[in-house]
Amino acid sequence: MVKQKAYRKHIQLTDFQIKRLYELSEFDGVDPAEHAMRAIDAYLKSKKTDVPLKGQAQIRTKVKDQSNDPQIEGAVWLSGTVNQYEFSALILKTPAKTAMEKGRISKLSIWDPAVRKATNNFIGACIVNYDRGWDIRPSRRAEIYYHPVKALLDEFIARHQ
Repeated sequence: MVKQKAYRKHIQLTDFQIKRLYELSEFDGVDPAEHAMRAIDAYLKSKKTDVPLKGQAQIRTKVKDQSNDPQIEGAVWLSGTVNQYEFSALILKTPAKTAMEKGRISKLSIWDPAVRKATNNFIGACIVNYDRGWDIRPSRRAEIYYHPVKALLDEFIARHQ
């Protein structure tokens, strides 16, 4: 069995994969994280997610549910949709060091429900995942969904200060 190391949270790479990633980075001078992001973009493209480019589609965000977190006082879970994707976010009562941009968004996931249902794999279905740190940063193709959701969450935070 091949030993695996964590390159990023929830993504496991073998020693061989890590070695090849750094060799590639030494060869072309590009940061290993950039190579990983390119691989994620290529993976999403191969899945034929049919993500339209900016301006090609009207992005619709909608909050469907809001509930208090039973374990964190004052924290709120928001869930909803952004076009064909679903999202879920944990909003804290006060800013935190581990929150996004040291603000109040502690967790944010945007995923494709069809992929999640087909694969029964939450992380595999995510196009964006922040869990007290970036697990899956928004790729160029996912940014058009991430930014409207982030704006919706920022608006919610501004209303509930």
